[in-house]
Amino acid sequence: MTSLFRNKSKGLLLLVLSLYSLVPFLIFGATSDFGSSVLPFYGAFMTFVTYSAGNQGFLITLAVLSLLLLTLRFSNAKLVSLGLQFGLLLVLSFAAKTVLKHSTESPRPYSEYLVAQDVVKTPESFYELPLAEKNAAIESVQDKVSEWRTRHWLGETDYSFPSGHMIFVGVCLAFFGGVFIEAKRFYAVGGLLVWAGGVAYSRVWLGMHRPEDLAGSIAFAALIYLLVPIVPTQKIEPLLPKFLRSA
Repeated sequence: MTSLFRNKSKGLLLLVLSLYSLVPFLIFGATSDFGSSVLPFYGAFMTFVTYSAGNQGFLITLAVLSLLLLTLRFSNAKLVSLGLQFGLLLVLSFAAKTVLKHSTESPRPYSEYLVAQDVVKTPESFYELPLAEKNAAIESVQDKVSEWRTRHWLGETDYSFPSGHMIFVGVCLAFFGGVFIEAKRFYAVGGLLVWAGGVAYSRVWLGMHRPEDLAGSIAFAALIYLLVPIVPTQKIEPLLPKFLRSA
């Protein structure tokens, strides 16, 4: 266990550093005026950033990070080892996220706005509605809330904790960031940290999560990352076809 922690210390350190993204919320508070007007460029930018870690764009994000990984010119055995590790990270994180959401049943912040607008009585009562009625409740405030926000509300009527977006960000930051640090590709590490902060801010700004949801999701990503074993390349090498083995 000690050796596993030592081998993953760089990725875990990056997850700790990613908590910087929560500092503005701790200083200025996380309350957003969902009824305020939103400039088209700003709304589009927040949507783009949040989509980069969501169903709409996570595959593109993975493609970009994988291409950067390939530029490091690792052996085929090393690439297979990394691929197995990351694949298991993704499967476990997405499966556990689904279980946790239904276990915690934490309402999203925008449901509290619906209560303030007298659309529903309590956040909990919003989740008791059928999907069509949930959408109708959200659509009833579209004259007060920017479409840049309500489009996300309509697309995500499930629970708030944990944040699937931030778990994905955390897994990518720890896994790819740890590899990039070892390869001394610090520009890529810096880019990952900026991206993590952007996704965190977008989720709070959109009304999808609270800062504590994000912190908990990062901690959850760290736990999964720590528990997933590293497959030694020397065990993979003999299993590869001859033309893929190291010379």
